[in-house]
Amino acid sequence: MRGLLKNNFFTVWANAKVFSVFMLIIGIFIVAVRSQSFQIGYGMIGIVGFSVNAIAVVKNEFVSKWGKYKLTLPVKRADIVKSYFFNQIIWMLVGTLFVEIEIGLSWLLHGCPFDQPIDALSMAVLGISISLFMGAMFFPLFYLGGAERSDVFLVITLLCAIGIDWIIVTVTNELFNELFGPGIPTILMGVSVLISCSLLAFCISYPLTVSIYNKKEY
Repeated sequence: MRGLLKNNFFTVWANAKVFSVFMLIIGIFIVAVRSQSFQIGYGMIGIVGFSVNAIAVVKNEFVSKWGKYKLTLPVKRADIVKSYFFNQIIWMLVGTLFVEIEIGLSWLLHGCPFDQPIDALSMAVLGISISLFMGAMFFPLFYLGGAERSDVFLVITLLCAIGIDWIIVTVTNELFNELFGPGIPTILMGVSVLISCSLLAFCISYPLTVSIYNKKEY
């Protein structure tokens, strides 16, 4: 399992380095200008962007035939799938770290860049939730539909993840505001529902992906 994780990490590393430089340059600019909309955009790009890079490793391995070569190694298909899921979580956390550092620096220079401090948590959870929903849908679709359709699957799952989060946020905001009124407890409950739903989908996706992969013949 360690070998699979190490391989996935270094497969993503080349693209991640370029994306990290981009995030660093843009982050310096956003820290300097102090804009709430820029902060939100940076947060979404950072967390989701690193997750997209991690997901792309699956396609790259099948294009290079390394994905098929793995099947000849003494590893289970379940472990191969598990390594992809863990790999996405690792890079999603890297993106979250970039975003939190940028927000922290902006906070030190200009004060809280949001209407209230808890909005920073809401933004991070939204980016994480989008990433988890995207991965939860992409991996089973990839093994079901094949590597040649992975690009369109990536676009579809990203858009669907954004749509699902928008629905959850809209419904929970209306429901909790009506029941408890606006305030920090309401925001925390909404954030809890958002992250819980995406984590549940991500966890359910793993056995589903393994089941699909086990039925595939290469």
